[in-house]
Amino acid sequence: MELKGKYVALALLLLTGIVGALFIYLGPRATAKSPGVLHVGIRYADEFTLSFARYDKSGPGARIEFIDTYGRTVYAFEPLRIGRNLVPIEPENLPSGTYTARVSAPGYSSVDLQVVVEGRMLNPAKGIPFPKGSHAAYNMIGARLEPVEATSTELAQEVVVSW
Repeated sequence: MELKGKYVALALLLLTGIVGALFIYLGPRATAKSPGVLHVGIRYADEFTLSFARYDKSGPGARIEFIDTYGRTVYAFEPLRIGRNLVPIEPENLPSGTYTARVSAPGYSSVDLQVVVEGRMLNPAKGIPFPKGSHAAYNMIGARLEPVEATSTELAQEVVVSW
């Protein structure tokens, strides 16, 4: 049995229409029931130095906090490893609103980014520049953490402890 070209084209067009209609109909239901996922990328400015070898391969363990306009931590997630991390964002834990997303790790300066949460979506705040070494986009945050400079007193105490 040989199918004519116009019947094949008509069948493909019909199947495309059916699949498109299913996406339009089921799409909002799928996003309403599935959890939102935030991709958080963590890098350390000194991760290729000898002093960083004191940590295991995942690093010192970073943390992300969402701080509301009143200065309260609404939601926090830890530990974050070097590289990409998946952080669940649910409206029950992180209501819609404007937040400061603070990425921090012990011994490193924290990075603050202004973000807007709408349901299960996170976007950077419009018109606010990113701090050096950081980036934010739809459901993604990237941060490069810089080590905190030790004071001469802390360095002296470290030398005494090592003896």
